[in-house]
Amino acid sequence: MSRERIFLASKRAPVTYHRDVAGTLTAELAPGGTANVVADLASQLGVSWIACAMTEEDRHVATQHPRGMEVKVSAAAPVHLHLLQHAPDVFEDMQEIITADLLWASNNYLWDGWTKPTFDARSHRAWKNFETFTETFAATLLERSKACPNPVYLLHDYQMCGVPQHLRAQRPEAPQLLFVHIPWPSADYWRMLPRPMREGLLRGMLGADVIAFFATRWVRNFLACVEDLLPEARVDYPSATVRWEGRTVRAEAMALGYSPSALDIREGEGAPELAAWVGDRPLVVHSGRTDPIKNAERAVLAFTAALQEDSGLRHARMLVKMNPNRLSVEANHQYRDRAARAVEAANRVLGADTVRFTCTNSVNGTFAALRRADVLLLNSTVDGQNLTAFEGTLFNPRDAVLILSERCGAAEALAHVSRLVNPFDIVEQAQALREALRASPEERAEAAKRRREVVLKYDLPSWVRQQLSSLGLGEATGARR
Repeated sequence: MSRERIFLASKRAPVTYHRDVAGTLTAELAPGGTANVVADLASQLGVSWIACAMTEEDRHVATQHPRGMEVKVSAAAPVHLHLLQHAPDVFEDMQEIITADLLWASNNYLWDGWTKPTFDARSHRAWKNFETFTETFAATLLERSKACPNPVYLLHDYQMCGVPQHLRAQRPEAPQLLFVHIPWPSADYWRMLPRPMREGLLRGMLGADVIAFFATRWVRNFLACVEDLLPEARVDYPSATVRWEGRTVRAEAMALGYSPSALDIREGEGAPELAAWVGDRPLVVHSGRTDPIKNAERAVLAFTAALQEDSGLRHARMLVKMNPNRLSVEANHQYRDRAARAVEAANRVLGADTVRFTCTNSVNGTFAALRRADVLLLNSTVDGQNLTAFEGTLFNPRDAVLILSERCGAAEALAHVSRLVNPFDIVEQAQALREALRASPEERAEAAKRRREVVLKYDLPSWVRQQLSSLGLGEATGARR
């Protein structure tokens, strides 16, 4: 399938631009899981990609290339990237209020209902700007694809939720898939959003032919939201479809685990400081963004409890590896600080330097930790998927035990080959850690072997084919290997 036919949209571009110390403009892979995952998808296919200019340097590049440019983001085919510039107030409201304060918080259950949320006039003004953001994205996609007689639209992540409705109005024959990379909450929780937002987003999404999530639990929640909030829609749970405005919209779960090409280029070596600190002791690794859903504080509390209850494990070490993300968001930097304080408290109880905390953007540092781990503790309070559970399984040569939150999307695929825990139950997590650290080499090897066999089924090429097949494109796509 040629790139002239496939048009991909996401908030984040695959690359972001900055100036080095000499003032030279350079490109680097954008931070954030969505951008990197979608970049691999795009390279498999060769596409025209529309994304936001996020920085001043991005906007400079966008001005220099108003019709887009070729960018290389992996070993596969280049993509044609068009950086879309929004009015400053529109972009700021989309980024800081709608994305961070509203949709990320609502879909990840970050509100307690007592102190948050409160929607004021500022929230509603931001929503109007988000509608402008959505309309601009849709108009750009339509303009870029107007010469194409049979375009296919792939819309990735939650900032694109309003776009399908606009595309449907102008190109009703064009297949559309909307993929939401984050969890979808229950209908009661979604009702916390103001009526124009919650109903507007659902109506916007139903312009697509297929609405995809990483896990079946998010599909169920989405269907319940539609049934609860759009009485004119007809939801059929067995077929996971919605009858809407004379059309049938399908909701599907499409699990992704890893990108073979991305893992191939990961080094994960050259960490002498880590090796010197750990030595031959068992190592527990907790890895994730600076985001409260990643739940590092409870992970440290569980590790502390495990070692206090079993003196024979006091030689074990724990590394909390964070990747800085959205630290301008109050909840995120408070989460980072709470985790750092938890590590300090653990070391006062267990002995100096038993637990280490690091917060850097070093991808190789993250993979070095995954390679050295004897136990991977991924205890997110909720997670759309959690690719680290899959990547860590394949990248780790030590038969590491995987302890995984039952509220991760990944739990659907890996439930029978990992130890599932309640992310809020420190006692259960501590018990899982004790058992993991006490497991024999034979037990670990057998468990890791079975888990690798499962994980290998969830590769990126299969994910790409699943998306296109859901639109009836199937073998005609010619997806690149």
